[in-house]
Amino acid sequence: MIDIGNSYGRFVRDSADLCSFVRVCHLGKLSAAAKDLNVTQPSLSQRIKNLELALGRQLFVRKSTGVDMTAEGHALYQLLSEPLELAATRYSEFIGQPKPDQVTLSVDHAFASFWLSERLPQLREELGLTDICIVTSQDPWKIQGAEPDIRVFGDTAGTRNTSAQLIFPEQVSAICSAAFLEEYSDIREPDDLIRLAVPLLHLNSPVSQARWIDWPQWFEKVGVRYNRKSGHFEFNSYEMVVQAACRGQGAALGWHVLTDRLVAEQKLLHPVPQTVKTGAGYYVQLSNSGVSKKATKVMDWIMDQTASARS
Repeated sequence: MIDIGNSYGRFVRDSADLCSFVRVCHLGKLSAAAKDLNVTQPSLSQRIKNLELALGRQLFVRKSTGVDMTAEGHALYQLLSEPLELAATRYSEFIGQPKPDQVTLSVDHAFASFWLSERLPQLREELGLTDICIVTSQDPWKIQGAEPDIRVFGDTAGTRNTSAQLIFPEQVSAICSAAFLEEYSDIREPDDLIRLAVPLLHLNSPVSQARWIDWPQWFEKVGVRYNRKSGHFEFNSYEMVVQAACRGQGAALGWHVLTDRLVAEQKLLHPVPQTVKTGAGYYVQLSNSGVSKKATKVMDWIMDQTASARS
């Protein structure tokens, strides 16, 4: 009789290498399999070598055009390809199943940190939801797993989907801490930010993300020529930009609604009065698949909470 415990122990040890082996067999090339598995080709090649060493058998013949299975490699592939691929499919289906009474929202990091998180207790109190799942990413359209019930994302009007609804338009003002403004007390107008070589905090967001307005565009819209070549800081997340501004490390761009609370609490101030409005903004959209009544209620709640920003 086969010792199941010992068999599982060996399978656990070699499972990652076996899955890699099956994908290489299926695709016929290490490069294609590496891309499919999101690993480097040298790493994948090492996994195959580790498996061959563990088994004491050669599984592939390497060629310049790809790899060919040996007789033993073909036999192992025939044994494992169907059960492993079935297990991968079933597992993906399982993790993609929504939990009972769960509403999933896909939002970017800034919206989650500065707007949604502080309102979650109110949402739960008003709607009595059993489970609220927040999935944050740089791009709410590029997340792993099941389709979310609701997406909140930055975009320009009409470029993503006509069913999306604007929740608040992009309105942007300069922000800084009180200590910073005291240090640069001569700031009166936007051109003073250039003239005084004020340190500026920049958001360097990924290309795939909504292209929010940046400092050069902001200066252009308020009628100031931006000619700074140095003396600024770049961050890849808006949370880091705001944190740096609160610490007095420079002036940043403040998106209204996201930073309104910090301004109201005087943790941040507007050094100049100018506000720039663009054609972009935050939008909300229900899933294209089946939508639950609770997801619709959350959508309506978001629209109600942001109504004042659209008036």
